Amino acid sequence: MRTLKLVKQSWSLFGARDKRILGVITLAQMMTSFLDLLGVMLLGVVGVLSVAVVSGAPVPDLVSSVLSRLGGAEVGAEVLAAWFCMLAGFLLVLKSGVSAFLTRRTLRFLANRQAILSARLTRALLARPIIDIQARASQDIAFVITIATQSATVGILGAATTALADLFLLAVLAIGLTAIDPVVTIFAVVFFGLMAVGLQHFLSGWASRLGKESAEADIEAYMAIQEAIASYREISVTNRRFLYAERIRRLRWKAATVNADSQFMILVPKFAFEIALVFGGLALAISQVASKDIVAAVGIVSIFLIASLRVMPAVLRLQVASLSIRRAEAPASKAFELIRDLESSGVPSTSDPAANCSGPINVRRTYPDFLPTLSVEGLSMRYPGSDIDALTDVSFTAGEGTSVAFVGATGAGKSTLADCILGVAKPDVGSVRIGGISPVAACSRWPGGITYVPQNVAVVNGTVRQNVALGLPPDAFEDEWVWEALRRAKLASFLLEQREGLETLVGENGMRLSGGQRQRLGIARALFTHPRLLVLDEATSSLDADTEASIGATMRDLEGSVTTVTIAHRLATIRHCDLVLYLEHGHVVARGSFDSVRRQSTDFDRQATLLGL
Repeated sequence: MRTLKLVKQSWSLFGARDKRILGVITLAQMMTSFLDLLGVMLLGVVGVLSVAVVSGAPVPDLVSSVLSRLGGAEVGAEVLAAWFCMLAGFLLVLKSGVSAFLTRRTLRFLANRQAILSARLTRALLARPIIDIQARASQDIAFVITIATQSATVGILGAATTALADLFLLAVLAIGLTAIDPVVTIFAVVFFGLMAVGLQHFLSGWASRLGKESAEADIEAYMAIQEAIASYREISVTNRRFLYAERIRRLRWKAATVNADSQFMILVPKFAFEIALVFGGLALAISQVASKDIVAAVGIVSIFLIASLRVMPAVLRLQVASLSIRRAEAPASKAFELIRDLESSGVPSTSDPAANCSGPINVRRTYPDFLPTLSVEGLSMRYPGSDIDALTDVSFTAGEGTSVAFVGATGAGKSTLADCILGVAKPDVGSVRIGGISPVAACSRWPGGITYVPQNVAVVNGTVRQNVALGLPPDAFEDEWVWEALRRAKLASFLLEQREGLETLVGENGMRLSGGQRQRLGIARALFTHPRLLVLDEATSSLDADTEASIGATMRDLEGSVTTVTIAHRLATIRHCDLVLYLEHGHVVARGSFDSVRRQSTDFDRQATLLGL
């Protein structure tokens, strides 16, 4: 069965300890079924005693013998009925209270494990090369880490544990009723069973389809909203805003319709069982009155109706649980797919979501044991699906404090080479060593000792302080460190003019900052930890001439102690670099000083001449 397969997949996400905890809670939930059975039996006896008192008829032999064993034969029927009624009420209320408490504990436990699983998936995903990250849409990744993991844990296992407890309750009630009247039990089981099977067959396919449509509509809406915000200027000047508004309206209308159908689908079993209970009760009452004395018939019908009041909610919960699992199938399958991909790629297993997924916060600004040397040997790399190499047999070395520049036309392999040096891309052949170890090991051993400034700085929707410290909690650093980095990046004077200072909000994607200010913010972020190896990807391309000159002076102050790697299109920024590598189609075709590369490459010399260098 697909439902059972989904439950097994979700169950496999948990470690042995969490499985035991969830099993114990579920077992306790199942044991409360005996309180239901005892309460139903007592209410049945109350019905028999009440009819006997009103009609003056004798109490049935079965009830009379039970009362004799309990020592209640000498007590009046009215007193026994009152006591049994109060005891039954207490047991049924106790069962509901305990069941509600255990259900809440189960859902809170699963919610906690979902949060841990999301964090572990995020950590495992971020441990993959950048090619793997870019192969997935950001909206898809966000959906998997949030909605999909919730469906795979709380959605599926939460419903499964509830269903298991309700199945046990139905079994206990069936066995208890069989001891009283097998014919009535068979009637009830067949009657409600056929109803449940029919509804399940009718609704399961609908639930699965609604779950898939809801997931697709949500992801498409996220993408449309992000596209509209990111391209606000373009769609404004071309008067296409209404197109995005209409597209989002259609997608949200689709999602709203799916959600409305989902809410109605959950209520369908309730309406069906309410109608069925009326017809079933009437049919049983007629048959019992015709075949038994009035007292026994009333007792049997009372037990059936009272049991039905406990059975119906259980059956309804079973239906809802089954539909919830089927509806969670589409989003949960995305989480299962990501987990399989990560594990097949050699990423540590996420099968134990309770394992610690946090790391130590270690903000360092000195690295006495870090010698920022750089060694690249025989580096070759080809992107998946490509027929040509992005890099071919690239080798060079750079000592401590050396400045290295990569130049070349678009697509020459400059950014790919930088990604390999940073450890975010994995070459097919060759190796990169920073301080004698791999880039990943170097970043782990000397956090903050290696930093990067991209051409398009990723700006966090928060304060300047949060952007410079990028992810660090406020108690892990001092504000003076932030101001120092801002001064070196020539951004401090601007913030001193702002009333909020470091609390200045930059807006989503830095909308409240100019392009040059965003770039300087990225430079401040890189200088925040006093790095020993600094990689810059056209880090001054959006700066005015004066600011670029000031930043250039800051970078030259680092020479001798900080190793720098610069990707450059503006050749003026690399004239003083110790080593220049000129790349064409992934090959290093010229290397040496700026003037030496000019002599080796006519294309490079022509570009420099055109720029007046």
